[in-house]
Amino acid sequence: MLHELRFYEIAAGHLDDYINHAGKVAVPFRGDDYGKLLGFWACEIGAVNGVFNLWEHESVTTREVLRAKLQEQDVWRNEYLPHSQPLMRRQVSRLLTPLAEPNLPKLPDNLYHLRIFRTRAGKTAAFARLLQDELPAPLWGATVAVWTGNSGDVNEVVHLSAHAATQTPAQIMQSAEWRAFLKQHGTMVEDIQSSLMTPVAFSPWC
Repeated sequence: MLHELRFYEIAAGHLDDYINHAGKVAVPFRGDDYGKLLGFWACEIGAVNGVFNLWEHESVTTREVLRAKLQEQDVWRNEYLPHSQPLMRRQVSRLLTPLAEPNLPKLPDNLYHLRIFRTRAGKTAAFARLLQDELPAPLWGATVAVWTGNSGDVNEVVHLSAHAATQTPAQIMQSAEWRAFLKQHGTMVEDIQSSLMTPVAFSPWC
């Protein structure tokens, strides 16, 4: 199983324009024929004016084949791309290997917290295992998935958690348990990116 995490930085003031266009054209047209959509989020804390979406593929090879087919489709070339690409300022794609099946939240209406760790060379697998197996109970209970990267920066570990929307950003992003965990294992980490995301109306993971 391969997961692809895509990030788009959208021009200031046009985040809703992009999301509405993707929801009306791209997502209905693609269905599950060009990869299975797992989650689609908007972000204003961390990756400002950002959109993250997560796709599932059988393998790198099947992803490449399906992406090539997608680029040939008239709806994609003539209806989606001409309106979406002018709104984009930056695009990043991460190909990720999940350590286990995602643990989806049991209730809807969540805020999602995405952390991308760049680990020290040789420490990626060990740090990913710590996130997967040794988080304190409150943190593990909120964890949706842990991934390691197999493209681009191979020293990346990605952690996604889900939290009730009633929690404040400060409660989610400044957890005492997280600080204690990082204090104990921070020597394995070089850099951390952190984004708080809200699922859009058509996101399967809500």
